[in-house]
Amino acid sequence: MQEWKKELCREQPETLQELGKGTYIQRRNITPYERKDGNGEVDKGYSCEYRILTKEEYFSALEQENSNKNMLTSMAAQADIYEKLIETEKNQLVIMQAIADLYEKENGGV
Repeated sequence: MQEWKKELCREQPETLQELGKGTYIQRRNITPYERKDGNGEVDKGYSCEYRILTKEEYFSALEQENSNKNMLTSMAAQADIYEKLIETEKNQLVIMQAIADLYEKENGGV
């Protein structure tokens, strides 16, 4: 696998792209840029890092990317579950406090 190199693109590049039979390019840190050229005209595009991969390296990178997406989806679902659990616990505390208040009211604070 090659080292990462810098690249400037006119259009937003793809993260993983097939260049030819058995050769792929992987890009990361894709960010838009805007700068003035020597004539004072604005030059717009994207800067990124890239590396050339073999077919095997490409599919390994693709599998890793899919695994990362699945992990993030799973983590988001877990966060939602915990938030609902915390909300349920808060509701239970409110109900328990209301029951305690009713008990004190009926039994004269005993």
